[in-house]
Amino acid sequence: MSLIITSSQDPNNIPQTGVSAPYQYRNDFRSGVKIPANSEIAVESVKINRNPALDYEQGQVSLFWMGERLAVNASLEESMSWIIPSINRIDRNLSPSDFKEAFLPMMKMAYSLHPEIDSNNITMTPIHTTSSVIHPFQGYRYNIPQIGANATSVVPVSGTEKVIFGDAQWNGTTATADSDDTYLQLQPTGAGGGPISLFDGQITFNNFTGSNWSVGLARPIYNDGIYYLRDNPTWSHMSRNLGDGVGFDGDQLYDYVAQVGLDNLLRLYHLVPDAQNDDGSLRMEEIKYYQKNNTATTANNGSNSSFATGSPIPSASITDITFNIKNEQVIISASGEIVCAPNKLTSASFKDQVPKPVNQNCWKMYPTIGLWEDTDDVDITSYRCRTNTTMFNNILPNNWAFKSIIHADMDDVFLRAVDLDPDSARVGDYIVNTPWDGAKNWSQTLDNRDIMKRFLTAGIELPPGTSPYIRPYHGLNASTMATYEPLLIVGKSERYTQNVVQEWTPNSMSVLGFSPFAVAPLEDSITPSSGQASFTSTTRPSMTSENSTFIRVPTLNHKTLNFGTGNPSKILFQVPRFDNSGAEVGALFFQNPDKTYIDLNNPTDFTITDLDVHFVRKDEKFAKDLTGSSEVLFHIRKKSRM
Repeated sequence: MSLIITSSQDPNNIPQTGVSAPYQYRNDFRSGVKIPANSEIAVESVKINRNPALDYEQGQVSLFWMGERLAVNASLEESMSWIIPSINRIDRNLSPSDFKEAFLPMMKMAYSLHPEIDSNNITMTPIHTTSSVIHPFQGYRYNIPQIGANATSVVPVSGTEKVIFGDAQWNGTTATADSDDTYLQLQPTGAGGGPISLFDGQITFNNFTGSNWSVGLARPIYNDGIYYLRDNPTWSHMSRNLGDGVGFDGDQLYDYVAQVGLDNLLRLYHLVPDAQNDDGSLRMEEIKYYQKNNTATTANNGSNSSFATGSPIPSASITDITFNIKNEQVIISASGEIVCAPNKLTSASFKDQVPKPVNQNCWKMYPTIGLWEDTDDVDITSYRCRTNTTMFNNILPNNWAFKSIIHADMDDVFLRAVDLDPDSARVGDYIVNTPWDGAKNWSQTLDNRDIMKRFLTAGIELPPGTSPYIRPYHGLNASTMATYEPLLIVGKSERYTQNVVQEWTPNSMSVLGFSPFAVAPLEDSITPSSGQASFTSTTRPSMTSENSTFIRVPTLNHKTLNFGTGNPSKILFQVPRFDNSGAEVGALFFQNPDKTYIDLNNPTDFTITDLDVHFVRKDEKFAKDLTGSSEVLFHIRKKSRM
């Protein structure tokens, strides 16, 4: 019979790394220990120091949301929002203060996808009490402010143009075509600009020198070339048929665009589901702002337009075009007068006469221009946008659709595409690398909700890609996006996630302190009228690992089975959650009164010269909530005769 004492070497109670960490260590025996043939082993006792930490290891999921708080009977299909996942960069156990420093950037990154959240100034404050000496830490207060004020005009500087095809230059005021059929997008970032604000954001185009032009707003276009639809994965569900777009050859796509074509009339278009097909593809459809007739299938658009005369406006009367964005609402003006606004939406017929609502794919839109002939010019005189003053990580790829379809991790998004796909990629291209799991079709699903589909008043029988569903488009309150609020989703909630996003089932309510709530309740008493949403932990966050801890000894010849991983294992013992005194954190001692012996499978004597001891989870990953020194006492004996 032998007793073998093992320990990690940490006299100063400081976490170590390598083979002397409290969760992974090796002891060497200079003279060796002889183990008799036909022996078996059991754990006699364990002494560990379990750090009072929050367990946010791999598998912990929190989701974020900016949109309507859905009632119990509400339908996600009526919303313009979708969940915002986050990459778990923590993957370990941390003290409350360290956890705050790790979780706060995750929140900022998630909410930075909406330009009207002041993501730079999101806070997460630990809450302590003096009434409990044992458990002074009580949770966190999470503050997520909306900006709630008009943006300053920051016209993009020279050099921010992305020429998709054709040739053009942008000098900070004027876009000039250097060839026929030119299509470009201005893409300011950092302090020099960003996406148009959704809180009364504005862009004004004027001083058109060409007879024909297309100006508007579009979600980011990442890769250029005449095959830009093929080479931009976030545009993969757009129609590629020539003529389904606008511009010189009908091959340009915008989310919202004003155009003067060869008929010299002002026509408006938006990117919506193809009415003649039900395949999920999008195409440019005309917004009939000028509709005057009032029949059973065509409502008079006079409530939404100053130009509901039955005919489009002649280009000769146009001096400038302005787009205003107010949350879901897009308002288009010409020469200072409103051409189209979603004021009245009491009939499905209005869907063809007003711009589509802004959905999550369009939270970040940029100035986009089509110049039809060489030397054509257009100026931008006003551009109210958001910058890195309020927006965390204001770079072009930090966009919901990009993360869903192309690549989710903004830390390495600028890897050269040729390094990833040398056979087909070009320098500067973005190619599909590691998007959010299971998110490939989210963007298309959102673009094809019934509220986005048109009604097409021309016929009585609805084509397959249309829908009569209508609701008012949400605008602004005094200092917030009307009905929109940031939410923390910390438990399973089919109202927000449905069953199509099983990969992202949230489960962090205990860690963040919101059990039993799946959606963190808003603390109305702390939420200022300025639009700051506050959430305070309703329960004390769980301070111990929710995962079991096991002792594994890989250097011996025993064999156990881990059905959880489907593999053979070297686990010997499950460490109880509570020690013999009832404590669960701090210095813990476990005396094993009912030992289970495991066969060492040694038909002959052998000598132990070193012994590895691991503390692991059920998936056999290290239990990193241990600190200080760990000690395990093993008991080895000869097997009793049967």
